[in-house]
Amino acid sequence: MNEDDAVELVGYLTRSKAIWSNPELLSLVESAPSPNQAFALVLQETGSQRKAKAGRWYACAVRDFGKDSLGALTAVLRSPQCADRLEKLLTTTYSVNRKNR
Repeated sequence: MNEDDAVELVGYLTRSKAIWSNPELLSLVESAPSPNQAFALVLQETGSQRKAKAGRWYACAVRDFGKDSLGALTAVLRSPQCADRLEKLLTTTYSVNRKNR
């Protein structure tokens, strides 16, 4: 993974924050055949546009980077005690990289 890929992945994960603490939604999104289907499934499940958009972004990360390469990050996302640390890391990394572009 090169630096541009890492920045893109961080962007996807930052935008998917609204579903990080919900393992059921993460699994639902991972099972969707496309980001648009993930949006529809999350919207149907939660009624939340915000969570549906987050699901679509997470599905984009899965599509573009593969579920296997997201394995460690997914484990962190599913762990409530680690989500805060990951959020801080992603927010800081993403904002710094956006400024340097």
